[in-house]
Amino acid sequence: MKISPEKPLQRRARFCGRAGGFTLIEGMVGFAVFAISFAALLTGLTTNVSTVKYARETVRATQIMEEKLDTIRLYTWDQLNTAGYVPSPFYAPFYPSTALSGAQVPGVTYTGVVTMAVAPITEGYKSNLVQITVDLYWPSHPKVSHAQMSTYVAKYGLQSYIY
Repeated sequence: MKISPEKPLQRRARFCGRAGGFTLIEGMVGFAVFAISFAALLTGLTTNVSTVKYARETVRATQIMEEKLDTIRLYTWDQLNTAGYVPSPFYAPFYPSTALSGAQVPGVTYTGVVTMAVAPITEGYKSNLVQITVDLYWPSHPKVSHAQMSTYVAKYGLQSYIY
């Protein structure tokens, strides 16, 4: 008995059969896994960018407050007690640049308020000590952010040794 050779299409059909491709349900499950993974990736990137933006704004706020307090510490006692000598409120712009092109992107304007008050102490030198507080506000989506720093300035403090 002689076996007849199979035709190529018949041979392929015999080996492939029903396992030759994916079913619609398998394709939809694969696409759902891909969609969930892609959504998680985009959410992570968005969170990362907003966290870096907020950290950059907070660091700049700290720099502004430190600069203002260091400048105030160098004023003489008479300058501190002169009405209007220490500006309040004050404004400080922040225009960050992009890392690749160096171009400036629209930034944030910080609004600060300087408050001078008698130091909250009971010692005898209370009249020679002032508490300076700097409050800083800036718009940070979706709310307005706030930071605060305080220091003491003495009548016979640092400014006497600098000049």
